[in-house]
Amino acid sequence: MIIMISADTCRLIMKERPETLLAQLQQWSEQSDEVVISAITYAELVAAALLTADQAAHMALVQEFSDRLEDIVPWDRDAVDAYTRIQLQAMEAGHTLNMNDAMVAAHALSLEAKLLTQNRKQFDSIPGLEILDLPA
Repeated sequence: MIIMISADTCRLIMKERPETLLAQLQQWSEQSDEVVISAITYAELVAAALLTADQAAHMALVQEFSDRLEDIVPWDRDAVDAYTRIQLQAMEAGHTLNMNDAMVAAHALSLEAKLLTQNRKQFDSIPGLEILDLPA
């Protein structure tokens, strides 16, 4: 199984280090599940770090977090195609989606990954996306 972590959940992990969530991530890793982030999420984390007063410290935190993952998955043609379908469906339904969230959701769909997020509301309207809630 592939578990893709959303940007909001990455920030939670880096800031608060919730024990239950860290234990769940460790368990998935030990079960040979792949715990990854999208290149889109990585770009969001780096951009946020560069907007802080202490860029070096925040970039070190992003790198430390990223080094523990199985991979930062490159954005590819399948992800682009899934993104196009998601945006078209949203427009036809009269919805507006956050572009980065839609791109990450598309990336998860293209990999048949489950998306781990604390912000289910942002992703609930995306057909076929399997969402994992944070462990309690």
